Amino acid sequence: MRLNKTLHIKDYMLILVMLLLLYGCGRIPDGDYAASVSLTGGSGKAYIQSPCSISVEGGKAVADIIWSSSNYDYMIVGGKTYYPISTDDGSKFRIPVTLNKEMKVQADTTAMGTPHLIDYTLVFSFGDEENAPEEEGEISGATSDMSPVDISGFTYISTDDSSFAKEFKIHRYDKDLLVIAVSDGRNYVVVPDGLDAPDIEAPDTFVIKKPLTSIYLAASAVMCQFDSIGAMDKVTLSGTKQEDWYIDAAKDAMEAGTLVYGGKYSAPDYEMMMEKGTDLAIENTMILHTPKVLEKLEKLGITAFIDRSSYEEDPLGRLEWIKVYGVLCDKEEAAKDAFLEQTKLVEDIDLSGIEGKSVAVFAVNSGHQIVTKKKNDYFVKMIETAGGTYASPDTGSDEKSASSVTVSIEAFYDYAKDADILIYNGTIQDAPADLKTLADMDVTFKDFKAVQSGDVWACDKSLYQFTNKAGTIISDLYEVIAEGKETTEFFYKLK
Repeated sequence: MRLNKTLHIKDYMLILVMLLLLYGCGRIPDGDYAASVSLTGGSGKAYIQSPCSISVEGGKAVADIIWSSSNYDYMIVGGKTYYPISTDDGSKFRIPVTLNKEMKVQADTTAMGTPHLIDYTLVFSFGDEENAPEEEGEISGATSDMSPVDISGFTYISTDDSSFAKEFKIHRYDKDLLVIAVSDGRNYVVVPDGLDAPDIEAPDTFVIKKPLTSIYLAASAVMCQFDSIGAMDKVTLSGTKQEDWYIDAAKDAMEAGTLVYGGKYSAPDYEMMMEKGTDLAIENTMILHTPKVLEKLEKLGITAFIDRSSYEEDPLGRLEWIKVYGVLCDKEEAAKDAFLEQTKLVEDIDLSGIEGKSVAVFAVNSGHQIVTKKKNDYFVKMIETAGGTYASPDTGSDEKSASSVTVSIEAFYDYAKDADILIYNGTIQDAPADLKTLADMDVTFKDFKAVQSGDVWACDKSLYQFTNKAGTIISDLYEVIAEGKETTEFFYKLK
């Protein structure tokens, strides 16, 4: 067979994989791939994001799948139970898979109040060029040093200082042109009103023309930033339904009709976008798993801005992304003031009198397992900033993987029974009503030091939507750890 030199190496890899699957002549080469996944069974409302990531090693395939709901707390595959490695923006599982064959699995969901174990059928397959093997770093890897880019006809002037953020830089040029450089290699050229957009030929460089009048916001963690800077009027379409918002301004806007549901990030309402004159879509990195949506947005002339604030190691780094949205909405002073207000709350914390109280974070899922945080989680860093010492499970040395982990009650008992303070994570599972209810959940809980002393708090389930209040949350934690305060904005004591 004569090779066509114009084909990419990925094309040949895909052809090889398809031939092996078709004729059964050998095993699939080791490597990372993208595969389409279909789901049948249940009520038909749930789905799994497609394509998904497949890793093959030694002929064995493992898939990272993401459900449309965060309420799936375990799966049974081949008789073995698997727990989610993350529940942010959908329950994510890592499971062994068989390609091009029906797989019978079960998944337990708590969405209906009480746990329900539901039968599903999955099919994983390689398809067209879209699902060819991925190049390294294609999904979400940070590869850029975020250096200023050359823009014909414009002169680079300076780069804004960042106090905590590591995932973006704001470069300033003459004629009030700005470039937001993001760590994934994307550059967003922000063009002021009245200035013609420059011709851009560089890859991964996108134009955002101001003023913005209609934003589709799929990244739910960003809404609070718009609220803080007084720019809610810029957001007209939401990727989150009204009943799922904890931010009053978002709920009020949806009730008033100035903000409407525009479909979730993987299935936006394109017709509504065109009716609203949408000029920007703000997404989180989950959009990279649905490349067809990005392609469609581009065809419609809508720039997709991918927020990477969740990749910031420092909680105040997440907060600092408010400066990005200040730039986009011509609210830079408001963004600066909101940022300084929150960072001052942290600066005012006096740790000199705290003798490192140990703190453990947990929730109990429907499978009677403990869902907790690894040492690399941003909430853990908040605890440490507030003067606490985090009691963590033994998760090995890989702290770059998912920040949540599921452990047994016994494992939790081993490392957390002597913790000075317990915090029940209400964002994962509804918190028990009181200490007695908690103690009744498992016989071992009554032996925990914090339960015996009454030093158990729960965090409000709204916490994850308020990255703009990172300073408030840290200050609240300080009041819990150092002062034992019973009720703060985001925490309350179980009695």
